Amino acid sequence: MQNLGKGSFGVVVKAFDTHTSQEVAIKVIKNKAQFFEQAKIEIGILKDLRDKDKNEEFNVIHMKDYFEWKNHLCIVFELLSYNLYDLLKYTHFKGVSLKLIRKFAHQLLQTLYFLSRSDVNIIHCDLKPENILLRHHRKSFIKVIDFGSSCYSNRKIFKYIQSRFYRSPEVLLGLPYNNAIDIWSFGCILVEMHTGMPLFDGKDEKEQLFKIIQVLGMPPVSMIEKSPKKDMFFRYNPETRQYQLTNPNFVPNSRSLSDIIGVHTCGPEGRRRGHEGHSHEDYLQFYDLVLRVLSYEPTRRALPVEALKHSFFFQTTPYSASPESPIGQYYQHQQQGGQRRPQVVQNANSMPQMLPMNMHPVMGVGPSYPTQMHNPYALPYFTANGSG
Repeated sequence: MQNLGKGSFGVVVKAFDTHTSQEVAIKVIKNKAQFFEQAKIEIGILKDLRDKDKNEEFNVIHMKDYFEWKNHLCIVFELLSYNLYDLLKYTHFKGVSLKLIRKFAHQLLQTLYFLSRSDVNIIHCDLKPENILLRHHRKSFIKVIDFGSSCYSNRKIFKYIQSRFYRSPEVLLGLPYNNAIDIWSFGCILVEMHTGMPLFDGKDEKEQLFKIIQVLGMPPVSMIEKSPKKDMFFRYNPETRQYQLTNPNFVPNSRSLSDIIGVHTCGPEGRRRGHEGHSHEDYLQFYDLVLRVLSYEPTRRALPVEALKHSFFFQTTPYSASPESPIGQYYQHQQQGGQRRPQVVQNANSMPQMLPMNMHPVMGVGPSYPTQMHNPYALPYFTANGSG
């Protein structure tokens, strides 16, 4: 057996299943009551996912079996390749191309759509690059793993959830949460996969929220006032009748998301200038998608089914962009210059009838990656400067 990784739960090892003659990954849970009980919940969730994703359309890890060994619960999974954090390391933390991010993002949104369906209703609670694995080291198909912290949205177990860099504002503020916390994590992951560095890298929970505020400004007053933890982060100034941060070293809106992404420089530090698929228009589309999922208020974040319709995935006119959005303003400017916008024909489900190659509609919500194809999305060769 080969050790594949470890965590607070126990270890994951590579093994050979003599019954199926296949290599598998086995998650060996610590033989302590707390972890044993949590693993039983995880197994129940994994059974539910397997039953409702029989055709493996929604990019979630499938449990093959489970057993008990020396008071350890052991969960058997399909063996996958390396994770997206490993991929970032391979680029020397310079990030991957928008083209590759588009492929990853589309699959992740399919997963989040599936998890948020009323008949599934599962919150992952720990979406991050380490928990997104490539199915094969030379292909861009991915699967989401590690449902050890997950819960049903109507049966929440923990208040302390999500890895810190990907933790949503409502969780940081101690407010009620739902599936929208996974969409927040998704937005953080998109930016990190392109820049190579975490978007919000606070060293503790307090600094984490301050780093978010540096980029997105102050949270809505309604969220602050409802928070049982507001005194940790904010103090009220009766003279200005406004909330201020308890640490004045962090200034709201002092960092620009468009600068972090490199909207006007064709990538961070201009790294993608001149590269195909990295025009100013491409970056405006990417920026617009990120803004839609990184909204403070969970009800204002784009739903997975809405994000799947975003122009970023179709490399065409931004039919989903509002006039107020960056991409909408850009195209208004283009129109005023006398350039005609191409028309997009839409069907009854408001999905464009111009799907990327090798995609097909699934569940009437948008394009999906088939699970069995002849290497249609081989990973490009990665160079030391992070191209690909």
